[in-house]
Amino acid sequence: MSNKLIAAGNSRLKKAADSSVDPAVPAELQKRAATDAAKQGPVGGQEPSIFARGRVLSADDITGAPEEQLAYVTERLHEIDLAGKRAEDFTILNKAVLLEVAQERELHLVAGHTNFSVWAAGELDIEPKYVFEVLQDAARIRAIGELGPDLAQHLTRASARKVMAEVIASQGLEAAQVVMTEGLAQAAEQGKKRPTASLLASIAKDLTTPSIPTQEPRSKISDLPAAPPAPAAITALERAAASLKDRVYAPLAPTAVQAALEADPIATRERLEHLEIEMQRVVKRLAAANRAVAALPEQAEGASD
Repeated sequence: MSNKLIAAGNSRLKKAADSSVDPAVPAELQKRAATDAAKQGPVGGQEPSIFARGRVLSADDITGAPEEQLAYVTERLHEIDLAGKRAEDFTILNKAVLLEVAQERELHLVAGHTNFSVWAAGELDIEPKYVFEVLQDAARIRAIGELGPDLAQHLTRASARKVMAEVIASQGLEAAQVVMTEGLAQAAEQGKKRPTASLLASIAKDLTTPSIPTQEPRSKISDLPAAPPAPAAITALERAAASLKDRVYAPLAPTAVQAALEADPIATRERLEHLEIEMQRVVKRLAAANRAVAALPEQAEGASD
């Protein structure tokens, strides 16, 4: 039976064309390394990364005016931070592949152990209960990869990956893209670079929870009737807001738009133009509705006269 863990891991483990590249260097830095740093120019028209071949920076690399030094430091911090996150994924995926193969082929028996997790824990210097967490986290990394690099790159913590993998499994990819897009927006408002697991879980819960107002339970000691259900016109407005988030946010996500452009740029442009026209109509109707709401106090005062 084919093993998805192994297949996914093998696709990540393809050797670089330049076998002299340090295997400890993250893949995105390897692919930017020059094939021959001494004689050949940049690969693919790009300058090789300053971190290529495992190079460690020094103070001499940071030169120029103070503004230029600040820009250099900021860019390199972001570059190495992202590379570090990808290196963690690289490590987890490789561990998962090795563990899966060892388990399927019962290599722990060859080592003289009857219990796979005990043997693996000893090799990794962790507790046995965490062995299968490594395998599960690798599966989550592959699952969130479906969100596309623009969104997946922000899921650097195992807890956040767990939340989003569950959203993908239970609600689908489009809903997960909505959750991530909204999570990034709220995180930015809070001054954070990426959403936390709790924030993502809260947004996912709000997305699936019916927005119809809940009714207070009838008191056992009271004869008062229960509150009447909300009018259909009110619930229709609530469903409209929920549908907008579910059906419009996800298709307009950067990764979704890019995928559409790659499939058919002309059709994508036409659909976006049509969507813009419809959205303008919605905005006009919303403005008219708000004007009607704003006029209510005046109408009430006129009625009282």
